[in-house]
Amino acid sequence: MDIVSETKAEYRLRQWTKIIQDCQASDLTVIAWCSQHNVGIKSYYYWLRKIRLKACQSIECKTPAIKQEIVPLQLNPQQCLSSVHPAVTIHLGPASIDIAEGTSQETIETVLRSLQSIC
Repeated sequence: MDIVSETKAEYRLRQWTKIIQDCQASDLTVIAWCSQHNVGIKSYYYWLRKIRLKACQSIECKTPAIKQEIVPLQLNPQQCLSSVHPAVTIHLGPASIDIAEGTSQETIETVLRSLQSIC
């Protein structure tokens, strides 16, 4: 595309962006607003789609690539067994809490404080 065509396309895009913003800022439906302002419904939605695509493309360009990694998960067989058979079970009304062997004192205290504040 030559410079004149690019400039013309950018101008039209800015012009339609303003039109669409005006329509969306009004309390009217799109059909009513377009009717009052002599804007074709098909043209409105055509340009709305173009503007949204342009916005999506600019967001994609600015978004840094996310590095994805596979992190290996290692399970301790003892942890698996203790989660199946809890060392302690606390029943409080309809709720029950299972505490696995090896759970830190801090975690147990936090859970008990939370229960105390609820009950």
